Amino acid sequence: MNKVTAGYKMLLLLANVDGKQIEHEQALILDFLGNQFDTNTIIATMQNEQIRIQAISQEAQMLEFREAMNAFYSQSTQSDRSAFLQLAMDLIKSDNRITQEENIFINKLFEAWGETE
Repeated sequence: MNKVTAGYKMLLLLANVDGKQIEHEQALILDFLGNQFDTNTIIATMQNEQIRIQAISQEAQMLEFREAMNAFYSQSTQSDRSAFLQLAMDLIKSDNRITQEENIFINKLFEAWGETE
């Protein structure tokens, strides 16, 4: 898994872990992807992936998150990771509340990458 795919997967999992996705979260994910992919294709893929993510357990979601987290880490610089952590925080704060589930996932990311909030 390359860095962009890993980042996309982590953001999508963070956006869906609370059981809902808002338009602002989708916009942040699209901004992360930039011009690398066709927007319509990505939106359709995100909708399909959202359905799949909601159908699996939180434990399975965490396994996917950790896999993506490790892939991103191995291919990124400290600067990349800091920027991604800020984006991830912006994403989970975008609905003006951080759920317990979101907090669990974001804390795993900060712990694994040796960052403090």
